[in-house]
Amino acid sequence: MKVIESVEEFQQLISGDKAVVVDFFAQWCPPCKMIGPRFVKISEENPDVTCVKVDVDANTGAARIAGIRAMPTFKSFKNGQVIGEVVGANEGAIRQLVEKAKTA
Repeated sequence: MKVIESVEEFQQLISGDKAVVVDFFAQWCPPCKMIGPRFVKISEENPDVTCVKVDVDANTGAARIAGIRAMPTFKSFKNGQVIGEVVGANEGAIRQLVEKAKTA
């Protein structure tokens, strides 16, 4: 799964007219490590939704723009706007977020 490395890449990705779901994570975060592989699986099951990751320590600018306060946080964006959010490692809620992104 693609990890967004720069603020510019992040802004370009979320400003498009296709919904994007972003996993904001940290390498040191145990819940992030637990849910990360499940998010990859959810992404593989939904190839029509763009799913990416942002390491909040490596890309602090993107995390700041998105208003990330806890990890993991999953946010969906379309046309530069947040269309959904899940804070925490809740697989069911993340699946719902991805489903909602399909119809956004």
